[in-house]
Amino acid sequence: MPILPARLERSPEGLLYSGSFGDFYHSRDDALGQARTVFLSGNGLPQRWQGRERFTIVETGFGAGLNFLATWAAWREDARRSTRLHFVSCELHPFTREDLALIHAAWPDLATLAAELRAQWPALAPGLHRLNLDDGRVTLTLFLGDAAEGLARIDARADALYLDGFAPAKNPALWSERIFHLLAGLAAPGATLATWSVAGEVREGLRRAGFATEKAPGFGTKWQMLRGRLAREAHARSTPQADSGGRHALVIGAGIAGCTVAERLAERGWAVELIDRAPAPASGASGNLAGVLRPLPSLDDNRMSRLTRAGSLYAWRRIHQLQARGLALHADDCGVLHLGRDTAQEVKMRAVVERLALPTDHLRFVGVDEAAELAGCAVANGGWWFAGSGWVQPPSLCAASLEAAGGRVRGH
Repeated sequence: MPILPARLERSPEGLLYSGSFGDFYHSRDDALGQARTVFLSGNGLPQRWQGRERFTIVETGFGAGLNFLATWAAWREDARRSTRLHFVSCELHPFTREDLALIHAAWPDLATLAAELRAQWPALAPGLHRLNLDDGRVTLTLFLGDAAEGLARIDARADALYLDGFAPAKNPALWSERIFHLLAGLAAPGATLATWSVAGEVREGLRRAGFATEKAPGFGTKWQMLRGRLAREAHARSTPQADSGGRHALVIGAGIAGCTVAERLAERGWAVELIDRAPAPASGASGNLAGVLRPLPSLDDNRMSRLTRAGSLYAWRRIHQLQARGLALHADDCGVLHLGRDTAQEVKMRAVVERLALPTDHLRFVGVDEAAELAGCAVANGGWWFAGSGWVQPPSLCAASLEAAGGRVRGH
């Protein structure tokens, strides 16, 4: 289902407002104060993440990202913070990068973090997007689409839950018992929750899902808020995850897959042994001079389509991060033109673009004239234009990945 971006609207008082839902995005008193009081303090933070290897938070509505930014800022300011912070959130109607810049201007204390978030902000395509922030210490996993679908797909062990969104009367789907049961299934033992809503149907729905809740003093003109704890663990559907200290991995094959997997594991604190029969990385198929890195769309948006879309978007974000470190990674997201081989295929390619309705900076159909202009030569047919895709030199990607991992990856 195509993603419909949120419209940037303001109330007469200048507050962020949604005409579609008829509700405000944040407290009218102090949006940042609400985030800190309700969601951070309501979940016992920062104390609960102190001394932990990692801490995971799951949120039901990302909005403009204020709760995330406030949490990230508090985590950075805490000398006893967890080694890693993982924040998971869902958003059906995300803002564009340009609108986020206008919204974030209201919180100058968060300007540096907000700019880093916007620099990694993905194309507004449906599905999962993973953003690595703060030199890899903070991960934002963002599902663009219906929250129930996203929470059902996500595999996580949440230490804290942020229940946020428009009021239950305005957006009941985000406060349904299905959502609460999905959250219970993601909750780790001892998980806590917090929300500004104390509506009776919310409290009863959480109770049915296995949470014990209590009212607490609220923020601003809202006298009460709700906080709670997972009272039973029968719903848990994810395998408990041990802290990453002392974990070792053996990766076989030092091509693109092996080197990038090794680097990702190393950043998470794993000790990695990388084995290949060749004397050096990228000695096999990954030794090609260049490769095209772009997704493979399909009319039914099948698993391969979704996987390659998420994978290519993530890969380009990671490539840019490695290049920003000054590593000699040769790649360029100059755009990729995929031409139809004949008129029949061209018609099918146009139909795919119309059906998926993805952002045009990710995928659009171009006719033969525009295709010729993009290619710089005459072409027989139009086709797909992937503006954010391009080429990468595989050996340099392997080398940059291993250099980024440093001594945490040992080769054999």
